[in-house]
Amino acid sequence: MKTVHFHVGAGRCGSSLIQALFNDVNMHEVFTRFSLKYDPEIYLALTELTPIETFNEADWRDFRDQHIVPLKDQAFHHYFITQENLFGIDGDNGGLDACRASSAAIDYLMEGFRTRIVILVRRQDTYIESIYSQHVKRREVRDFATYLDELPWENLDWGEVADIHADRFGRENVTVLPFEKRVLNLANIDWFVTAVLRAIGVTQIIEFENLPTVNPSVSPRAMEVQRLANKLLTEDESLHLANWFEANIPKSPEESYSLMSEEQRADVLDFFRERNRRLCSEYMPDYDPAYYLGEDAKG
Repeated sequence: MKTVHFHVGAGRCGSSLIQALFNDVNMHEVFTRFSLKYDPEIYLALTELTPIETFNEADWRDFRDQHIVPLKDQAFHHYFITQENLFGIDGDNGGLDACRASSAAIDYLMEGFRTRIVILVRRQDTYIESIYSQHVKRREVRDFATYLDELPWENLDWGEVADIHADRFGRENVTVLPFEKRVLNLANIDWFVTAVLRAIGVTQIIEFENLPTVNPSVSPRAMEVQRLANKLLTEDESLHLANWFEANIPKSPEESYSLMSEEQRADVLDFFRERNRRLCSEYMPDYDPAYYLGEDAKG
């Protein structure tokens, strides 16, 4: 039986960079050596169908017949599909029910394949800050304190997300990886792309140079300007401004939003500590859990 490695996100955990790198012709050559194929057309077609709140088989039949069924007759033994919209959760959009619907859709698409789910996660406090910045780029007008107060924190229990897929595909077919470099480095992994490649069976050491900047966040000093513009400008105008900020004043990897006060960050870490303890124990046992438990340097 052929295997499909299905990367579902989470959002703000490098999905756009994975798509860009894996679409490079040199990566295709590497994949071929491992009898692995990545078809970006599948990603683009899935974008048109996602995100979803409920699963309806009829909505997915044409896509499965056109894009998935033909894979069975190709020469490859393994396939990689990525679509972060099928994570089901995007801050206050979606939730665990949407995640269940997405898992059902994947199950329907992957009939006749062994399905392995790959999930990248980041600690919830920095995830919330990052996803908020993304929402500001797309018309969010609430200040951060209001956004945080209204956010359904229980949806960000990554162990529950992993459980949804494990219940459907089997625990042995669910891989959860940390996004943070500090956690990966302690496991002798240089960054998250390397972790994903290992998870899908690519053991060749690959040196990446001149990496593209993909889907950058707005610089912290531009974020409040954008949020105010979202209130005052038309939708098209505010999106044009966000695109300008993204191109001209993007957030650098070294910058920190620091949107949370120390008290807010402590509250978030306290809320997820036991949840993350289970996440690390059951789904990330090869990684030092200290950061996810808030026991090393603060975010």
